[in-house]
Amino acid sequence: MGGKGSVSRRRAMVGASALALAPLAGCAWFEPPPPVIGYLEPVSGDSPANALKLAAFRRGLAEQGFVEGDNVAIEYRYADGQVDKLPDLAKDLVDINVAVLVASTPNAARAAKALTGTVPIVFGQAADAVEGGEVTNLDHPEANLTGVANFNALGPQRLRLIHAMTPPDARIAYIGDPSLASFERNLRETQEEADRLKRRLAIFKAGRDPELELAFGRINMSSSGVGGICVGPIRGAYSKPGRLVNLAARHPKPTVYFDRAFVDAGGLMSYGPSFKEIFRLVGVYAGRILNGEQPGDLPVLRPNSFEMVINARTAAAQGITVPPELLAEANEVVR
Repeated sequence: MGGKGSVSRRRAMVGASALALAPLAGCAWFEPPPPVIGYLEPVSGDSPANALKLAAFRRGLAEQGFVEGDNVAIEYRYADGQVDKLPDLAKDLVDINVAVLVASTPNAARAAKALTGTVPIVFGQAADAVEGGEVTNLDHPEANLTGVANFNALGPQRLRLIHAMTPPDARIAYIGDPSLASFERNLRETQEEADRLKRRLAIFKAGRDPELELAFGRINMSSSGVGGICVGPIRGAYSKPGRLVNLAARHPKPTVYFDRAFVDAGGLMSYGPSFKEIFRLVGVYAGRILNGEQPGDLPVLRPNSFEMVINARTAAAQGITVPPELLAEANEVVR
């Protein structure tokens, strides 16, 4: 039954099917698209600090086998210093179904966390990730967030830098944000170092813009006797580093900040965890999540690499002499 005619028809049908399927097998849409990382940044995309962070972030990603434009795509969203834009920018990234959302600062992380409990979020630069509300436990975040917390108390080191740049009879101002859980520890350790160096501290508790304006105004009064300034961690300061720098520049004094972002914005000097190390670790965690790990299983990391950065251009413009030994000790001198 069937005969040669049936065999010929079956062969023709198989051949036609093969011809119909052949072009489809080579279509690009059969290949899964690369995963997409969302990158949420409060400052502008062309800031020097952002360039440093991104270079380190991409290096960390590469350590996990991911290269932008090759096997991973990155969608960038910048708030240009306008913190109120962060929720909308975060929503934009969540809506395009990113595989991982990187939030470079605590306020960016909180904006992202408020929008999603499922998209993995990796944060950087959290001063105190538990106190700030990013996670409930550093060793076991147990949610969709993890990242890097740089809440090391480095007040004594910063004080020693200002000590080396001011007359021994001048007071040293310490500015810190009392709303941060780390404030009391930072202040206590800074005061202990001041006592050891026999230096007088002028303590200013400030976090919000009006408080900072008032604090710098009082410091700049000729009667204050302040010769130099130590700026401790301040909530939200990462979004507008130029704000603090401009306040300090009205009556220039040797000033050390808690993060190099302020030096990149024109501040004199900083001592804190290494930008490059923090964002390399953020890249590593983003890559590990893309490789299948869960953010809740990844403990919040604490960097153990620190750097002193000095802006020689600012020193020259403000007529401040930086001792040669500090220049030699600096990890980086911006010229």
